[in-house]
Amino acid sequence: MDQLDILWSEREIRAVLQRYCRGLDRLDEELAKSAYHDDAHDDRGVIRGNAHDFVKQIVPILRDAYSGTLHTLHGSTIEVDGDTAGVETYCTAYHYRESDGVKRVEQYAGRYVDRFERREGAWKIARRLVLIDWSLVQEVPLDPAEAQAGFNPSRRDRSDASYQVLPLKGPDAPTL
Repeated sequence: MDQLDILWSEREIRAVLQRYCRGLDRLDEELAKSAYHDDAHDDRGVIRGNAHDFVKQIVPILRDAYSGTLHTLHGSTIEVDGDTAGVETYCTAYHYRESDGVKRVEQYAGRYVDRFERREGAWKIARRLVLIDWSLVQEVPLDPAEAQAGFNPSRRDRSDASYQVLPLKGPDAPTL
């Protein structure tokens, strides 16, 4: 592999990681699934199995249990070796919900440890292990509606403004 192919592969892998997070936060099952090969395996400890089945299971949970989520990616270490790559990505997930009249933010910090494979020219996750480094649950003293007053709201579906400026491209992109 030449340096340009390695750099391009790293760029494509980072785009896949971001697409996965965007899919979860926008509750876009097809977008989140597009980060994984069809036969990919996802291991979160409490949930293990086919990655597409995981996405089908988690999107309704995120929709029903939380009024907002935000998955952020931090640094990634990517080692490309031909059509495979080992990738470790630090991440933090924030989940907001109200239950029994109490508003809470749940934070999870950890790492995605992935084996990526390039098949038919497309990099996707073949195996994922999710490691949790720490978690925190905090009550929210302020009313979020008051704190967010005047700001442009985000949407948890394809009506979100991001879909107007970031059309999905590629052979596996879901149709809008």
